[in-house]
Amino acid sequence: MINAMINPVRGRKLAASVLLVALAATFVTACGSGGGSDASSPVTVFNVSADPGQMVPPTKPGRPVVLTVAEVHTALDSLLAKHATLIAALMHEVGAGNDHPTAAITALTANTQGLVDAINAVYGAAGARAFAQLWEQHTQFFIDYAHAARVHDNGAKREAISRLVDYQNDFASFVTTATAGGAPLVAVTELLHTHVDDLTNYINADVDGRTAAAQQLLTQTIAHMHVIAKAIADAIAAQHLKTVTP
Repeated sequence: MINAMINPVRGRKLAASVLLVALAATFVTACGSGGGSDASSPVTVFNVSADPGQMVPPTKPGRPVVLTVAEVHTALDSLLAKHATLIAALMHEVGAGNDHPTAAITALTANTQGLVDAINAVYGAAGARAFAQLWEQHTQFFIDYAHAARVHDNGAKREAISRLVDYQNDFASFVTTATAGGAPLVAVTELLHTHVDDLTNYINADVDGRTAAAQQLLTQTIAHMHVIAKAIADAIAAQHLKTVTP
């Protein structure tokens, strides 16, 4: 896990972080709204009304952390690929009827904290808080979808998909803003759309008992996360931030 003790961001980087927080606040309101069937699951991974910034380590002036581009690529690639594996495992548990998948939740939340720490190391606490708000919400929406698939509630499935679509658009805007346009909005949106399709199709197959198809979709999901990780890491490297060196 990346140690996230960096100097406070300054200048353009500070302005970007403030903008990220403002964007996240807007996105939290949008993602939490919506009519129609209640897509919520009895399984709560994250309390999305809580402040995820409580878990973000404080910055410590005078103790900067300098990451190499290779370290950023490795960290994001590992963490995002693991995320796909862990969220699929938790969706499987929920889809199979387990309303108390404690071990799966613990593993997924640890992975999420690793991602938050990585973003903190690059963009500081403001960026990490904005990331965490969006990331935690999308995780819960996937679990809501898995529960809806399990109980065959098509209305709840549609509601979960609507929230995931909002997420993919909002998170794409977050990534584009954080990377100063290095990761283009349209391209990131398309990558995230595929991620949502992969995991929802996976749980549909899993719940239906189509084991071979589910395994193929999971393999595809993990492979696709490597593509997302590379796109984000490349954009971060191109920014030439003080916290990321060649």
